[in-house]
Amino acid sequence: MAPIPGARPAGLALAPARPTGATSAAISALAALTLALQTLDLATALRMMLVYGVDLEQNPMVRTLMLSVGPVGLIGAKLGVVLLGVLLLVKLGRSGRPRLALSCLAICALLGLVGTLSNAVG
Repeated sequence: MAPIPGARPAGLALAPARPTGATSAAISALAALTLALQTLDLATALRMMLVYGVDLEQNPMVRTLMLSVGPVGLIGAKLGVVLLGVLLLVKLGRSGRPRLALSCLAICALLGLVGTLSNAVG
């Protein structure tokens, strides 16, 4: 039986891809963009809830945090979770999974943008 062109032999494991300089720069840039957009989401959400009331917030966890621990607790919780997530994704990218890290960071950045736009009331 002839081998399939382009197929790798059985039992041959591929080493994880090491990020290049350009990939590392892209990971750092997307991490910074994610932090900026998530922080902007937080700022616009706080403004919206303080001006128009907590009921307009679409995220039930954010609503609950705002009601139970107030704006300062919400800021700490949101920034803590976002910073931890971004740091883990950067580490993931540097340890051999750069495409996964870039994809996840892009999704997190887009979610921050969507959150910011959804808070644009009045």
